[in-house]
Amino acid sequence: VTPFCVHVALADSGNNRVMRWTQGDEIQGAVIVGGNGEGKGANQFNFPIGLCCDRQGNLYVADADNNRVQRFSIE
Repeated sequence: VTPFCVHVALADSGNNRVMRWTQGDEIQGAVIVGGNGEGKGANQFNFPIGLCCDRQGNLYVADADNNRVQRFSIE
């Protein structure tokens, strides 16, 4: 959680997705990016390991086994 993000987000490396929880959410959370299987596509990951967000509402995901960082608008 950062001052610019109002949600709790988790890089779910084993399932190649990013999950989000907000106050009052059910225990399961929601997939916000990824979850489309392992791969190199625009909304796919191969072991996401780190997250960061900025003041503009962008989420950056470190995609370890694809050697890249992807940016997503999550406003």
